[in-house]
Amino acid sequence: MRRGLFAGLTLILTAVPLAVLTSLPAQAAYGVCNADQWRNVGTNEYVKVPVRTGNGMSCYMGYQQGSNTAVVALQQAIELCYPNTPAADYIEESGGADGVYGTGTVKAVRWVQANRLGFEGNDVDGVYGPATRSAMRWPVYRPISGGYLFQSCRNPTQI
Repeated sequence: MRRGLFAGLTLILTAVPLAVLTSLPAQAAYGVCNADQWRNVGTNEYVKVPVRTGNGMSCYMGYQQGSNTAVVALQQAIELCYPNTPAADYIEESGGADGVYGTGTVKAVRWVQANRLGFEGNDVDGVYGPATRSAMRWPVYRPISGGYLFQSCRNPTQI
């Protein structure tokens, strides 16, 4: 009897943590974006994207997650590359590129995912991650004395 009870208890103690780990969202493996970074995407062309220190661009942001600079990079990309859309309106109506991943940014990302990136079903979640990053259009800048000058929007294959 004791052997059966011990075996059953062992099975439960190993199965429960496994069930919890397998139910975590996939983006949890990446970590939250905690910075932004200029990335060279061509001859004298740069984009600013959210990153995670030590993990590159494999990071995610969701409601109330992400550093201010990482969130601003995403919000500015939506404002500049998806102008005159509900996504840009959601950003503007919630304070502009303020660095807060609030309900306005969630709604903006969800709109871009559904209406510009072709995401469907559970993929339209308002969470920024590698799939959203690689499908989005990003502002492309050229360096000038003292900063960067916005040129156009596109989806660089290098990011």
